[in-house]
Amino acid sequence: MTVEGYGPASYGDAFADIYDDWYPPTLQTRAAVDALARLAGGSPVLELGCGTGRLCLPLLERGLEVDGLDASEAMLAQLRAKPQAAALRAHHGDMARFDLGRARFGLVFAAFNTLFNLGSAAEQAACFARVARHLRPGGRFVIECFLPAGAAADAEAGADSHNGGPGGAPTTDAIELRDLTADRVVLRISRQDHAAQTVSGQHVELSEAGVRLRPWHLRYASPAELDTLAGQVGLVLEERWSDWSGAPFDEHADQHVSVYRHDAAPSPPGGL
Repeated sequence: MTVEGYGPASYGDAFADIYDDWYPPTLQTRAAVDALARLAGGSPVLELGCGTGRLCLPLLERGLEVDGLDASEAMLAQLRAKPQAAALRAHHGDMARFDLGRARFGLVFAAFNTLFNLGSAAEQAACFARVARHLRPGGRFVIECFLPAGAAADAEAGADSHNGGPGGAPTTDAIELRDLTADRVVLRISRQDHAAQTVSGQHVELSEAGVRLRPWHLRYASPAELDTLAGQVGLVLEERWSDWSGAPFDEHADQHVSVYRHDAAPSPPGGL
C-alpha cells in the first residue's frame, strides 16, 4: 500500500508542531547520545532526519561538530528556533539524494526508524550509497530500526488481518487510542501490507476545533536485508545491539541498533 501524495517531507510537515510534545527525551535518548558520542570519537557527525534536534543538539553540546539533514522545512524551522541550534549546520534535503560535498564525516546516523521513512527498497539502497560517499575511511553509519516482526506491534489492540491488499495480498489493519483528554482524542489507524513490507497510517486528532490528520508511511526491512544494502557500498557490520545501551541482540529483541564501518572501498559507480 502507498499513500497518494506522500513524499519525503510529508512526515515532518505533519508532525513538526507536536513532535517535541509527543516524543520527549527518555533514558534511551541519553543512552543514544552517549553511544553516538563514543562512536564519533571527536570526528564530524551527520544526522539523517534530524527533525527538531532530539539527538543532534545534545551531540552539539558535547563539543562535536554536527550537521543535520531533514527533508521537512517545517521540522528545520522548529530546530532553528532553538537557541542551542546556532552552531548547528542544518541542511534541507532528501536522505536518498543528498550531496554535502567531500567525504568528511566520521559518523553518520539515522535513529528512531528514520531509514524506514524512505518508501522503497531502491530509496533505502540509495541512502546507503549516499552515506558511503560522505563517510571518511573507517567512519561509521549507525541505524536504529524496529524488527519486522513488530511492524504493527504498537497497534495490536483491535488488529484485523485479511486479504485486503493489491491482488488479495495479506494486510493487517489496526486502530488504537493514543491520547484522550476532556477536549481531545487522538487515534492511530494503520494498515500493514506484508508483501510490500509497508505500514501506512494516520494519527487522527479530534477536538472542538475540528479534525487534524497526520499521515505516516514506513517501508521496513530485515537486518539481513539492511546488511546486504550496506555490503553493496562497502559498509561492513561491526556491531549490533538491541538498544542504545549496548544490550545483546538476541531472540528477545524488538529493535536493533546496527553499526556499519566504511571499509575504505572506492565509491560506487554512477556518481553515488
